[in-house]
Amino acid sequence: MSTSKTTQQQIYAEDMSEEKVEFALDIAQEGFNQASFKGKVYSYIAQFIRAGFEKAYGKGWNVVVGRSFGAYVTHEIKTYMYCSVVPGVCVLIWRCEGEPT
Repeated sequence: MSTSKTTQQQIYAEDMSEEKVEFALDIAQEGFNQASFKGKVYSYIAQFIRAGFEKAYGKGWNVVVGRSFGAYVTHEIKTYMYCSVVPGVCVLIWRCEGEPT
């Protein structure tokens, strides 16, 4: 892990296990590092992160990536994180209550 990567990562709010926090930061960074995406960059990154979470932790995950948005979400305990891995761009990850696994 490079030092510059670590210093750019910021967690604003989280309710996740350490394992999921590390996974979230890694998969988000990987999404931003993808060189082959076209079109709507933030939509692609959100889908990339969501697919990674659903593969690792089951269905029902939601992801929003962007520069300027507000959100109020109800989430399962230990399934929420609001962070940034690239300056000026935020990532919101959560799993809705009652979603099937």
